[in-house]
Amino acid sequence: MALAALFLHGFGPRYDLPIAEWLYLYGAGGVVALSFVLVVVFAGDKVGTKAVEYPRRAVPALVGFANSAWPRAIGGVVGVLSLAVVIVAGFLGSTRPELNPAEYFTWIFFWAATVIVSGLVGNLWYLLNPWAAIYDALSRVAPMRPFRNLPNVGVWPAAFFYLAFVCLELTSGMANRPWIVAIAAVVYSLVTLAGMAVFGRDGWLEHCEAFTVLFGIIGRFAPWEVERNDSGRATMVYFRPWGVGLLQPYPAGWDRVVFVILMLSSLAFDGILSTPAWQDFDIALEPIWLPLGSLGFFFVRTLGLLLLSVTFLLVFVAIMQLVIYFGSRRVDLKTTVTAFALTLVPIALVYNAAHNYSYVLVQSQGIIPLLNDPLGKGWNLWPAVAHYQPSFALAQAATVWYAQVVLIVLGHIIAVYLSHLRAGERFRSAQRALLSQYPMLVLMIAYTMVSLSILAAPITRES
Repeated sequence: MALAALFLHGFGPRYDLPIAEWLYLYGAGGVVALSFVLVVVFAGDKVGTKAVEYPRRAVPALVGFANSAWPRAIGGVVGVLSLAVVIVAGFLGSTRPELNPAEYFTWIFFWAATVIVSGLVGNLWYLLNPWAAIYDALSRVAPMRPFRNLPNVGVWPAAFFYLAFVCLELTSGMANRPWIVAIAAVVYSLVTLAGMAVFGRDGWLEHCEAFTVLFGIIGRFAPWEVERNDSGRATMVYFRPWGVGLLQPYPAGWDRVVFVILMLSSLAFDGILSTPAWQDFDIALEPIWLPLGSLGFFFVRTLGLLLLSVTFLLVFVAIMQLVIYFGSRRVDLKTTVTAFALTLVPIALVYNAAHNYSYVLVQSQGIIPLLNDPLGKGWNLWPAVAHYQPSFALAQAATVWYAQVVLIVLGHIIAVYLSHLRAGERFRSAQRALLSQYPMLVLMIAYTMVSLSILAAPITRES
C-alpha cells in the first residue's frame, strides 16, 4: 500500500523555496504587523462594551432544526458507531496501523478533521459525542440521577484527560498500535460513563470530559450562534463572522487558561518533533533514554511537552502583565488573562489545519481500500476499491507550504483583531487599548515566525 511508506504528516518530496526562508518569515511577520495598523485605524475607537459587540444575522428558519431531536440522534449513532469501529478494529484488526481503521478514525477523522470542520461550521462534538448518546439512551430506559454533586474542580480534570490523550499521541510511542488505542477508548469510555452516572451528565461533560471542553472552545470560533431559554430550547439561531464568538463572556479561571495553552503547546510540540533540531536533541540524549527502552522514550518526550507547555504559559502570563501595565487600568488579573487567552484560539485552529493539511487530504484516503477488508481477515467486500491509490493532487509540497503560510498569517491576523477588541473592552479607552497591545503584537509576530519555521522544517529547503 502506498500509505505504508508515509510517515505521520508526510509530504513526499521537499519543496525548493524560490527565495530564502527568512524572507517568508519576516514577510509573514510584516503582514501581521500591518494588520495591527489596519485594526487600529478601523476599529481603534471601539471601547467598553461596544468593543465586544459584533454583527449577527438572525436565521429563524433554523430554529426548528436546532430544536429537532433528529440531528442529535443521527449524530449520536455516527459517534457510537465510530467508537465501536475504533474498539473492534483496534482489538480484532491488523496490527499494522496503515491497515487498521481504528488509526484512521482516531487520528485523522476525529482528532484532525473533526477539529478543523468544527471551527468552520460549528461544534460537531455536540452532535457526535458517543458517551452522551449512550447515557441519553440508557436514561430513556432507566432514568438516572446523580449520586453526588461534582466538587468545584473547574476544568482541571478535562485538562488532565486532554494532556493524557496528547501524550498517547505524541510521547508514548504507542499511538500507532491499534490495540493500545482500543484499550484507551474502552478505559476512557468507562470513566466518562461512570462519571456521568455518579456526578450527572452535564456537570461531568462540562468540567471533566476533555473533548466537550475542547470543542466547546472551538465552537466559539464558528459562525453559528444559538440562543436558548432556561429549558434549553433554541429561541433563535444567528449567523456571525468567524471568530467573534470568542469575545462572548467565558468563565474566568487559570484552569481554562491552562487548557488553551495546552491546545497551543501540544500542536507546536507535534510540529517540533519533525524538525532537525528535535532530532539532534533526541540523538544527544540517547545515552540517557536508550537504556530505558520505551520508558525512556516516553520520559524524554513527555518532559519536552511539559517544558514547552510551561514555557508557553510563562511567556503568555509575562506578556499579559505587560498588557495590564501598559493598559494603565486596574483590572482583575485572572479574568483578564482568561479573556485574552481565548484570542489565541484562532492561532491554534489555523496551526492545526496547516499542520494536518496533507494528513487529512492524503493519509485519510488510506481508509478507502480498507473498506474491502476492514479487519484484515482476507475478506473481499468491495473489490473495486481494493487497489485504490491515494491522490496527491492537492498535497504537493509547494501547495502545502503556501497553504500553510496563508493559514498561519490569517489566524494571527484574526487573533490580533480579537485581542485589540478585548483590550478596548478591558481598558475602556482607545489610547490605553493601543498601548496595551504592543506586547501582544510582539507575541503575535514572534509566534507567526516560529510557527512557520516549525512547519517549514519537514517540507522545504532553500535552493
